Amino acid sequence: MLNVVVLDTLSEETNSISSILNMAFTRRELPIKRLDVVHELSLLLNALEQIEQCNVFIASFNQIREEYIDFAQSLRYEKENVFIVFVVDKKTDIALCVRPSVRPSGILFIPLDRMRVYQTISEIYNEHLRITSRDEHPPFIIKNGGDYYSINIDDISFFEATGKKIAVKTRGQEILFYSNFETILKQLPDWFVRCHKGFVVNTKQIAQASFTEMTLTLNDKSRIPISRTYRDDLRAIINSLGV
Repeated sequence: MLNVVVLDTLSEETNSISSILNMAFTRRELPIKRLDVVHELSLLLNALEQIEQCNVFIASFNQIREEYIDFAQSLRYEKENVFIVFVVDKKTDIALCVRPSVRPSGILFIPLDRMRVYQTISEIYNEHLRITSRDEHPPFIIKNGGDYYSINIDDISFFEATGKKIAVKTRGQEILFYSNFETILKQLPDWFVRCHKGFVVNTKQIAQASFTEMTLTLNDKSRIPISRTYRDDLRAIINSLGV
């Protein structure tokens, strides 16, 4: 899921970027885990926690100011894989926005088209997953009694809570161990998400999703449930993935 920070200096405009994203976030229509909106750069400079956690930065303005570009440039230096999007008027000289040191991931033009915004965020989410999956992830280590198991992350289909234990299901085995989902998710990459109070699924393994039957069918033919609690977030992720 994405952590998005928006600097929207045009929030009073009809169909502003912040209003579109706020609605999408409230309705769980996009794979956004956290959305922070500020309207002045000075406020953003003091929002260190939001900046540290963000992987998407969107800046909306009708006149390019050097401090906006400088901020995006400094953010790029600090976070190599951050996605930067500018929202500008069609009359803007975009050459000022596309410095090599900034490398924006996209430019949206005012007046904004909601579906184009949705498409851009979905494409960013897919690219985010591609980049994070390209990075080497350590194997998932399980301690079961006196035994240790090392499992390749990509081989895991899902985790299931069974009483006080967790069952991890891979392509060829099932292992029970003591843990909880909060601890497990901290060890896993972003494409593992809750789909039910008793299940964590590897979204790369989803072959089909039915929100009528509230079930997921995985590549290994396993069928696992979807709960209402996680339905909307999961639907946003699946729509972005094109499953």
